[in-house]
Amino acid sequence: MNKKLIAAAIVAAVVAAPAAFADSVVYGRAHVSVDMNDEESFGDKDNYEVNSRSSRLGFKGSEDLGNGLKAIYQFEFGIDVDDNAGINGGRNTFVGLAGDWGTFLVGKHDTPQKVAFYAAGNERLGDSIVDLNLRNCDFSRQGSAPIGVFHECRADNAIAYVSPSFGGFSVAGAVVPGEATDGDSADLNDAYSVGAMFSSNGLRASVGYTDYNDLPGATDVDVLQVGASMTMNAFSIGAQYETSDLDGTDYDAWAVTGKFTFGNNAVSVLYTDSDMEDTYDTSGWGLAAEHNFSKRTKVYAAYASAEQDNEGGSSTDDDVFSLGMIHDF
Repeated sequence: MNKKLIAAAIVAAVVAAPAAFADSVVYGRAHVSVDMNDEESFGDKDNYEVNSRSSRLGFKGSEDLGNGLKAIYQFEFGIDVDDNAGINGGRNTFVGLAGDWGTFLVGKHDTPQKVAFYAAGNERLGDSIVDLNLRNCDFSRQGSAPIGVFHECRADNAIAYVSPSFGGFSVAGAVVPGEATDGDSADLNDAYSVGAMFSSNGLRASVGYTDYNDLPGATDVDVLQVGASMTMNAFSIGAQYETSDLDGTDYDAWAVTGKFTFGNNAVSVLYTDSDMEDTYDTSGWGLAAEHNFSKRTKVYAAYASAEQDNEGGSSTDDDVFSLGMIHDF
């Protein structure tokens, strides 16, 4: 079919769309980096990569139901823009209701603990090599951020509530039913998560907790995180801490972060440390400089260095340099 005819058909469909779609939007992010890895796993040889870093495409909207009530929805998908893999899995995808009393939603969503983590303001350049998270839900050390030490998860089958802000303070909670398929019973709260957030006059603080212990097929995990940051004019400093019980093994992690903004530019510095009982100790630091062409487009350069000392005496040392670009739409 002629490309002009296809374009005309799309325009006609948009023009003819019913009023129910008036409050719907398409949004997304393209985040790509060129990374040079100097890792011991490569025999101290350079390894260059092009990485898509949590690039995404989403659709969200609402319908006014009257009396301050509205229906909301969101469908968000991860997109690999560095190869032909295309859609690489679902992100926050849900339907719900919202009003002056808060937001209630059902579907796939960040746990309140994860929401609280970001609310503390210590993630300075998310999804890059200086990301603070391990970027996985099975609680093993994986991911493309060598200095990441904090656990986060996006829960399937979540039933969640987020309160409105009261003087800068808000709370969130979620339960996750186990949905047993092997004849065992499954409760509504086989996993649960709660978070409390505060933001006022440059201070951001939060505490979050998640319990996965009764979720069928899941590792027994309890995660408690606390964090805070303070922004004063162009400077921002903060700290984050986590203590966890990972299937009977104690895990502790902490980080200090800082950011200095000048004009359309910013420089961030981060230090992280973690200790997995009888398994390993890690330490790492990162430095990133970014330039914002606009509110939607930025480029950055980042460096991250991490060392892991394993029980028994072995160790690994990873260094990564990254040049990246982020465009939001």
